[in-house]
Amino acid sequence: MTHLSSDQISQCLIGAGAPEEARHARECEACRAELERLETALQQFRSSVRQWSDAGAGARVYRVSYGLQRANPAMAGAGSVLIHLGVVASLFALGSLKPVQTAMRETVSLIAPDLRLYKPQPAHGGGGGGARELLDASKGKLPKPAPKQFTPPRVDPVEDPKLPVVPTIVADQPLPNIQANNYGDPLSKLGMASNGIGSGGGIGNGKRGGVGSGNGAGTGPGYSGGIGGGAYRIGGGVSAPVPIYQPEPEYSEEARKAKWQGSVVLSLIVDEVGKAVNIKVSKSLGLGLDQKAIEAVEKWRFKPGMKDGKPVPVIASVEVNFRLL
Repeated sequence: MTHLSSDQISQCLIGAGAPEEARHARECEACRAELERLETALQQFRSSVRQWSDAGAGARVYRVSYGLQRANPAMAGAGSVLIHLGVVASLFALGSLKPVQTAMRETVSLIAPDLRLYKPQPAHGGGGGGARELLDASKGKLPKPAPKQFTPPRVDPVEDPKLPVVPTIVADQPLPNIQANNYGDPLSKLGMASNGIGSGGGIGNGKRGGVGSGNGAGTGPGYSGGIGGGAYRIGGGVSAPVPIYQPEPEYSEEARKAKWQGSVVLSLIVDEVGKAVNIKVSKSLGLGLDQKAIEAVEKWRFKPGMKDGKPVPVIASVEVNFRLL
């Protein structure tokens, strides 16, 4: 009868043998005896290895415990001092290197920017004047607006001047006015002729050749020309209105037949609730499109301009485009 080799019995011992070989190792007396001998030897080996492991672990614990018990505080302190001295010496050595010294000499100068340029300025618009008279300015019409002023207005104009110049105030849009023969302050109630208690020419209780209580060649409260009071101008802490609803304008029949295209520029005031009021045509297109632009902008809605966190009326201009598809 053929018996299993030592390698085949070893494979059966670890469970890796073929089923026929495992069956033969159990049934054959000689092979089973060899298998049992090998199993006994393997168990003894595993037992001895486990004992060595436990003994080694105990020895390591014993040595560690013994070393802790016999630690020398003086030696530990000296070692700590030496380590710190080494770190300090390393820092000094690094500092003596030329690349490090060069980097230390390279400094960056920080210059604070001039923030005065970003300081909010008061809103422009307005003007005033006067002739240091005892009475307030008398009632009268406003002079014509102009981009530049050559002669300030007076209640009592100079008779027969050598070089006649029409008095004006500085403003960029037509002004509401009254019917009167003389120049004056439309808001005044005084009928007697007086240029007002202000100074610098002009009419009112302000300064610098305008009409009203402001400071400049415009009219109304404010300064530096323009129209003061009422609506604000963009800038100086006053934000611009922003359109949030813009329905398209309708075409007039005449413009559609003529295939007329272009844009209409409107000047207006956006009030505190975001509606366009006081709409006037600054740039006309004709053929009925000016009126169509006004009708469209009257339906627009804006996020109103803000000043100091509150909505205020703001003067603005809008462009309405007409395009045929």
